Amino acid sequence: MSVARDVRALLDSLGTDPPQVAVLDVDADAETAEGCSVADGISLLREARKRRLEVRMLMLSTVSSPEVISQCFEEGASGYLFRVGLGVGAVVNAIQGLVKGERLFPVQLLRNDFEQPPPVAQPSSVLSALTQREREVLAYVAGGADNLKISAHLQIAERTVKSHVTQLYRKLGAENRTQLALRACHLGVRPPPDL
Repeated sequence: MSVARDVRALLDSLGTDPPQVAVLDVDADAETAEGCSVADGISLLREARKRRLEVRMLMLSTVSSPEVISQCFEEGASGYLFRVGLGVGAVVNAIQGLVKGERLFPVQLLRNDFEQPPPVAQPSSVLSALTQREREVLAYVAGGADNLKISAHLQIAERTVKSHVTQLYRKLGAENRTQLALRACHLGVRPPPDL
């Protein structure tokens, strides 16, 4: 385990002897004594992706903006946790999950979306435009499952899951998986109990 406060120093150390997981402490305020700014964190993710580093990146942050979280995942983050009230055990569990290849979506953000009542007229019409299988796939996406896990649960080919996800992007106007999960939550779609 090593700690780096300089983004470039961290990237250089990841290139020579990469760990399985790197934890990035990201804060909205660039002047804080701990961690790095959101812009630096996103820049680091982008640069790590360009260098094709085989490191899973876990973001710890106080930032709860869906746009920032979405951008982190687009740039290669494997997990994102809200730092407020986060215990050591939760971080250890997150790291262990990332080592196993899981992706970690901030559950608090989903809970906040569930607490808000969905728009009255829109959900029924949008959801009725989806096939039964697309609604099932959407529920798993809302729970953070990847295509391989969805294919195993629904007992269909991974290629078929990819096709359904592509259709969901088109029908729900989402540009990425994070947006798709958030839209599912806004529509009142809950993750399946077997996830």
